[in-house]
Amino acid sequence: MNKKFITRFAPSPTGLLHIGNIRTALINYLLALKEDGKFILRIDDTDKERSKDEFINQIKQDLEWLEIYFQEIFKQSERLARYNENFEKLKEKGLIYPCFEDPEELERKRKRLIERRKPPVYDRAALNLSQIEIAKLIDKGKKPYWRFKLSSKRVIFNDLVRGEVRVETSAQSDPVIKREDGGYLYNLPSVVDDIDMGITHVVRGEDHVTNSAIQVEMFQALDKPVPIFAHHPLLVNENGEPFSKRNAASSVKSLREKYLNPIAINSLNISIGTSIDLRPIYSMKEMAENFDIGALGRAPARYSEKQLLKLNSMIVSSLSFLQLSDDFKELGYDINEDIWECIKNNIETLTEVKEWLKIIKGPIKNDNKLDSEFMRIVEKLLPEEPWDETTWEKWISKIKERTKKIGKDLFLPLRRAITGKSNGPELNKLIILIGYKEIRNRLKNN
Repeated sequence: MNKKFITRFAPSPTGLLHIGNIRTALINYLLALKEDGKFILRIDDTDKERSKDEFINQIKQDLEWLEIYFQEIFKQSERLARYNENFEKLKEKGLIYPCFEDPEELERKRKRLIERRKPPVYDRAALNLSQIEIAKLIDKGKKPYWRFKLSSKRVIFNDLVRGEVRVETSAQSDPVIKREDGGYLYNLPSVVDDIDMGITHVVRGEDHVTNSAIQVEMFQALDKPVPIFAHHPLLVNENGEPFSKRNAASSVKSLREKYLNPIAINSLNISIGTSIDLRPIYSMKEMAENFDIGALGRAPARYSEKQLLKLNSMIVSSLSFLQLSDDFKELGYDINEDIWECIKNNIETLTEVKEWLKIIKGPIKNDNKLDSEFMRIVEKLLPEEPWDETTWEKWISKIKERTKKIGKDLFLPLRRAITGKSNGPELNKLIILIGYKEIRNRLKNN
């Protein structure tokens, strides 16, 4: 019988999730969904000063909105006893040792190594301290921080995205796992959690490759099986820069406030860096069935706002007025079904509806560059109401006959006079919504 497939997403609640974070969450969720496994949300809140409940709540809201559903949730801050227990196990094996350098001393060592053109690797000076020397330092009020002793050997593991990965731990500093204030850093709690939760696949960004090699040694030191690793390329913006929690504009919360559809966000995230066609995928089940983590490319995955808006436009235009009625109410739009059916193929996000409502209801800014004589003629030829969808063609025929204008010379100035824009919905439908009186005023004022 195959082992149950269990993945996890482990954000730190120190800021808002951005689209790169969500890509990692989505990949983990789809892998679990595809194998009928379990997806766990782990809140990495060991940083007491920066971790906020408001960010935890926002993380849960963002995942739910994107239909990325977790079966379990737990906080690292509630599991300190387990970390302490495993810390002591490693200590008993001689794999953890106390250090007493302050940050300034460590920085001086680092600079000296760089000046000598050597890797800035910790020199393990603390390993030379005797028990008597350690006791004296503690008596003087010095509090130790703690490092995990690496094997200084090559760690090899198979990666579902990168293939065989080799990391020389001799080129790495022994990682600090516990601060002098007793707080834990990333690596040990992550390993203990993965052991206790039965995580079978650790899927995260390629910036964690070195961490994974360190954690392989920790799993082995604790006599536990090593999970399968997958390190996907990091998502970068259109300038090739990585996303950051400090940039609120790239947050999932910001995308939601712009009324972007979650299907568009998920569909883009799953296609970036793959050969999957850029199209809306409406079902998570379908997305999971077609997803192959081995098909992810090695190059940085480049996010495109243009592609996101293209997907969003495709999705929004397929939705009925009834399906969007709650969103329209929330946005405070005075809109009916006729208006929506007219404009839906000409918007990328629902927030753009506001602009078209203003164009329909008026007034609009005049375009003083239009031919006043042409405007005078078309205003005189404007048919009286009632109007229907044949009115536009009848009006255009009369204008053509009178002015001899055709094509762009005919349609562009008319559209600019009526809407103030060079493109938009079909005018045969739009003029009915605007109405005779308002269109006549616009033609006169141009």
